[in-house]
Amino acid sequence: MKFKLFFLFALLVLNAYSQEEEKVNEKIVFVSPNYELQFPLADMKVDFGINSNLGIELSLITPKNIYFSFNTSFIFGNNVNDSTILDHLMDENQNIIDENGQIADVLFQERGNNFNLKLGYLHPVFHEKSGVLGYGSLGYHQHKINIDVKNSSVPQLNEENKKMYDQLTGGLSSSIFLGFLNISKNKGIHFFSGIEYTRAFTKNQRTYNHNTANADEMRNDSFFGIKFGWIVPISKRSTREFYYF
Repeated sequence: MKFKLFFLFALLVLNAYSQEEEKVNEKIVFVSPNYELQFPLADMKVDFGINSNLGIELSLITPKNIYFSFNTSFIFGNNVNDSTILDHLMDENQNIIDENGQIADVLFQERGNNFNLKLGYLHPVFHEKSGVLGYGSLGYHQHKINIDVKNSSVPQLNEENKKMYDQLTGGLSSSIFLGFLNISKNKGIHFFSGIEYTRAFTKNQRTYNHNTANADEMRNDSFFGIKFGWIVPISKRSTREFYYF
């Protein structure tokens, strides 16, 4: 009788252990649309104000909670600090005149993009796929001043001539992130959030710039960001209880 009870207890322990191992050893692949509010630092702060960064990631968390990801994102904002780059095209009233002799409405905007490969680790807290996420990344950063001529045509600001003024800048970038990631065991909310520091080593990419000052010097384009992403897992849970959607 004691042997039967011991055998039953051993089976229960082995079953629980195997289920736990199965949970720990699952891998998850997911897509994550994300948004980051970025505060410019260093040279970036000289040129622009606060901007937004809208991106999407394809990520993998391995059975040992190693985090891999590829991210692409779009930078946009309306805070351009240098409003003098087109002063030489203005008349005595500080207006730019279009080809019909009317005052042109010209707007300056910040535009850019990022491409990054990320490597990190998810430290479990609440369960095996919910905890503290940290990662580092390497990639490419690019930004420029977008010159938007509204509802009119200014020959001096056609698509080719804009390249003399847009200060297109690009180069190698790196970042570090620390935050929280949660993939619910049930049909709940899957998300991540945290803070990110980005540093880009950039140079002006145009062969000719109307403003040539420091065009060939290496820049320090840095950001501090607050980031949030919605996770849409696309891999099947190894326990085969449900899909993460």
